[in-house]
Amino acid sequence: MKPPNFSEKTENNDSSPFKLLIFDTRVLRMKKTLLLPTVLLALATLLAFSLPAIAYQEINVENGGSIQGKAKMFGNMPHARYYHLVLFPNIDMCAEVDTDDEMNRVLDDFKISADGGLKDVVITLERVEAGKSFNKEPIIIASENCKFFPDVNVIRQGETFKIDNLDAVMHNSQVYQKERGKILLNIPIPAEEVSHGKVNFQKKYKIMQMICGMHEFMQTWGFRVQNPYYFITDLDGNFNIGDIPPGEYVVNAWHYLMKPQKRKIKIVAGATIDLNFDFDGDKVARPFYETIKSGRIKKDAVYPGTAKGRELGR
Repeated sequence: MKPPNFSEKTENNDSSPFKLLIFDTRVLRMKKTLLLPTVLLALATLLAFSLPAIAYQEINVENGGSIQGKAKMFGNMPHARYYHLVLFPNIDMCAEVDTDDEMNRVLDDFKISADGGLKDVVITLERVEAGKSFNKEPIIIASENCKFFPDVNVIRQGETFKIDNLDAVMHNSQVYQKERGKILLNIPIPAEEVSHGKVNFQKKYKIMQMICGMHEFMQTWGFRVQNPYYFITDLDGNFNIGDIPPGEYVVNAWHYLMKPQKRKIKIVAGATIDLNFDFDGDKVARPFYETIKSGRIKKDAVYPGTAKGRELGR
């Protein structure tokens, strides 16, 4: 067999060992170029999950500042939601509260005062690494006349909550991470008994929704908090948070059917910041399954707070 003549030009010879070598080298360099960002991303992700999160530290707060204000709604009042009770069990008991003349359970998600104050908005302070004691009241959710209350809670990661069923029938609680997302818990609630649940959010999720699997209109919400600087607005939409260490923070205002609002603030020792949040009633973030087409919202609905509702004493 005649050995190859390497002195001959082989640039146009596809089988040339030099050309194959050059091609392989280029491919190798290309693979390295494409592989490097992937490796770096994988390492960054590994470090992010392996490094411990900075835990909130309790300290003695002296001469702290505070924030106070009001959550309000302007524009048109959002429609209530309607659930026809004939489609659900235990009609007689469920019709005892929040039911109209057509046997619809009415869910009024927006409780608004005479001057527009919005109830049940969760106000939280973010980016707080240290501050006052985090002694949170335990969560107790009651079930009576096929209704969960309160409508809104705040909850810590891994916190255990109690469900007190005052009804003479069984309920079945399904706890979702975020709105109708991943099911975290499925808790049977026997008649006139107390059940318990424990919520462990995945990643950075913050919203919990609990719905009865037998009575869809039984709903309650929870918002995850990571420090004691929070407030659920009262009947007039007011909030007040004190003993805040001086520094820069972000204030978050969340209502379960509205887009959250954020504000940056700077706390000065001994000072109070006035802060208001205005929500547009025409921009309600409803799920697709709760629309006029689905029958949840009536086109000519009469609901509490409207001129027609007040005329009818609602």
